[in-house]
Amino acid sequence: MTARGLLPRAMRALWPAAALLLAAALALPCGAADDIDSKLVQEEARMRALERQISEHRQRVQQMGERAQGVVSRIEELDQKRSMTEQRIKVLELRNEKGKKSVEQLRTDIRATEQELASMKRILEARLVDIYKYGGVAEFNLLLSASSAHEAMETTLLLNRIARQDEAMITDMLARKEKLETSIARLEEELKQIASNAAALDQNRKTYRKEIADSNAYLQKVRTEQALHQRAVQELQDSQREIQATIMELMKKKREAEMRPDPQQAQRPPREEVPVGGKLAWPLPSRGEIVSKFGMRVHPTFKTKIMHTGIDIRMPAGTPVYAAGPGEVLYAGWLRGYGQIVIIDHGRNLSSVYAHLSRLDVGEGARVRKGQNIGQVGSTGVATGAHLHFEVRVNGEARDPMGFLGK
Repeated sequence: MTARGLLPRAMRALWPAAALLLAAALALPCGAADDIDSKLVQEEARMRALERQISEHRQRVQQMGERAQGVVSRIEELDQKRSMTEQRIKVLELRNEKGKKSVEQLRTDIRATEQELASMKRILEARLVDIYKYGGVAEFNLLLSASSAHEAMETTLLLNRIARQDEAMITDMLARKEKLETSIARLEEELKQIASNAAALDQNRKTYRKEIADSNAYLQKVRTEQALHQRAVQELQDSQREIQATIMELMKKKREAEMRPDPQQAQRPPREEVPVGGKLAWPLPSRGEIVSKFGMRVHPTFKTKIMHTGIDIRMPAGTPVYAAGPGEVLYAGWLRGYGQIVIIDHGRNLSSVYAHLSRLDVGEGARVRKGQNIGQVGSTGVATGAHLHFEVRVNGEARDPMGFLGK
């Protein structure tokens, strides 16, 4: 056994307290960390719930097929996406806060370890001083001063125990030193990770905020377009009712005028009418393309059903428009939604309508022949591009023009 100096009792008595102090210093504080962990768990759970909702919504969209392209589905998806983005930002902020708390705690641990290491160094320095001063002489004197062999044996055991304590102290100091070095390395790694997380958080924040701004702008655009479309639909429906009322009113006035005696009526040639069961002529120089048929149709963007009271024939602007049959011009002018319009009474409660004209070549009361030029194709009123909107009405009510047009 190597001779060593006596370990002062006061220093030995400090070991249990030092161990408790070190354990307390190395223990993580529960309050702040647990609070952040609880918030993080809650927010991550909400984020996962939102992810499930988005996944379910996308499945519904896929199942709905073409109907899923409607604006309501798009608005719902954007609203959920916006909520998801906000939730991601909240989770990232909590993770960043937790990382900063971890770094602060790690620095506290390092300071405590450094203090403990300094204390151990002081104890060892004092120990080395004792060894240097007394060496083996002190131990030999202790043995000689023993009053019996039993006391000498106890003294020897005490010296051995002190030597083992010295060895344990050295081992513990080396372990603590290694832990300090590991903690320093871990701190450096944590700091790098925090810096990386902060940069990623900043970039994600910019990306998500832009996505939210874009989504809000799109939502505003969609809602504005939807409101405009709804107003346009309402105006078109009002125009349809208005033209029906106009035709009925004009026909009524015309019949009343015909019933009144007119000295000049005998001098006028008889009015030409479409014969019973007769067909109307195509109102354009060529067939053109029918881009919208008669009947209920669904708006391609808003999925709104509206009655289309005629057929739309695509033709270049300025193309001449012909009277589909002989008759008298009931109305030539502007009508809301229809733009510039000509209405011809063909007799027997049959009338034809020519809308969105760029120019009118006839006036009210004029008698026209079948195939006579009455105007030109345009896009006045509520129209998407140049085309002729052509209607056939019986007693003011719209009928499918294709059933009246000849081959």
